[in-house]
Amino acid sequence: MPQLFLFICALLISQAAFGFSGAAPFDTGASVNTMELLDDTTPIKVGDKLSYMVAEDREAANIVLVDESGKIDVPLIGKIEASGLTPRELAQKISDALEVDYYYQATVHVSEYKDLSNRGQIFLLGQVARQGAMTIPPGEVLTVSKAILRAGGFTQQADPTRVSLIRQSGPGDKEVKTEINVARILETGRLEDDLIVQPDDFIFVAQAGDSSGEYTVTGAVRGPGIYPLPMGTQITLSQAILKAGGFTEFASESSVKIIRYDENGERKEFQVDVGEILEDGLRDNDILLQPDDRVIVPEAWVKF
Repeated sequence: MPQLFLFICALLISQAAFGFSGAAPFDTGASVNTMELLDDTTPIKVGDKLSYMVAEDREAANIVLVDESGKIDVPLIGKIEASGLTPRELAQKISDALEVDYYYQATVHVSEYKDLSNRGQIFLLGQVARQGAMTIPPGEVLTVSKAILRAGGFTQQADPTRVSLIRQSGPGDKEVKTEINVARILETGRLEDDLIVQPDDFIFVAQAGDSSGEYTVTGAVRGPGIYPLPMGTQITLSQAILKAGGFTEFASESSVKIIRYDENGERKEFQVDVGEILEDGLRDNDILLQPDDRVIVPEAWVKF
């Protein structure tokens, strides 16, 4: 019995020497869990989610949030300043605090928390069955056509040839708009045209018949008048002439004019040889029309 009593006393003394964590100190220098491997370049910001653990606990990491005051709530020691520190600096700061009263040795790991189950959202608007936000599913490459199908597909009023992908990109988060003919993708299987979506993308499906403005064709064409510029498409000068029925017998095909006013009200005039474009296929000379452009086809004085 005395020997058993002495053994128990020795065991209690050894546990007290190793600290309240109940874990004996061990050499973490040879382990992959060393604090020296932590990120020491990226500063922590307000709103960041961090993965935090103490290696000696042998437990799963905790997820902590950097609050609006720049602090995180650490078990045992409470609030501690995190904003502005790198993960390695924060880990060392926590380790020093824990080793004062709670651990013989505290190997602290801090890193950015990445939730692979939440890859962000995209937003679908216009002529889709279910408008609104859509979460990008984990483990899947989500393209524009897939997103539309997940949203229930097109409505009966949709124009699937005119789908816009709007993305904030580049310096100053400039808005970049890309037009996609989803009807052609679905009909032909041209997957190279099916763009992969990114978080915060907007997908807009136009309604059949929607327009971004109008242009006017006058003079020596068979169908002069005001024509819509379909939203999401581009109309060239030669296409506008053909939509207006083509030239009349007495049209001056080499002297077609475009009258345009810029945002300052300044008048600009372009003269284009449309006959040459149509005959020789010189597409580089074929000007894209803009809303409110006026196309004038003069008559030739003599036509042979």
